[in-house]
Amino acid sequence: MKGDEHAITVTEKILDSEDLSDKKGILKKHTNRINDYDKAFFNLVDSIIVNEDQKGEIVEAMLEKTKKFKSHNQNLLEDVDQQINKTVTNLNEQVEDMKTQLLTIKYRDNI
Repeated sequence: MKGDEHAITVTEKILDSEDLSDKKGILKKHTNRINDYDKAFFNLVDSIIVNEDQKGEIVEAMLEKTKKFKSHNQNLLEDVDQQINKTVTNLNEQVEDMKTQLLTIKYRDNI
């Protein structure tokens, strides 16, 4: 009927999709540098203690502590890498959600 009001609600994507996965590489570059420093440190400790044929309880204790420290650091870096993946995925989802808007169009019949 003429003059009746109607409303249509639609979800509309306002901006194109954008993949933010490249941010993972930027963040992982820093964890890789930390890992490189750790390796250099542990190689230095290893060359001083093991390669020089050091012996004794103190040396054994230092080697044990170093191995535990190395394992702990490796686990931390793996956790950080997993968190980077989750965070970037979450960021992608949030950005995509912001690019979509709910629109309500109201109109009146003229016929």
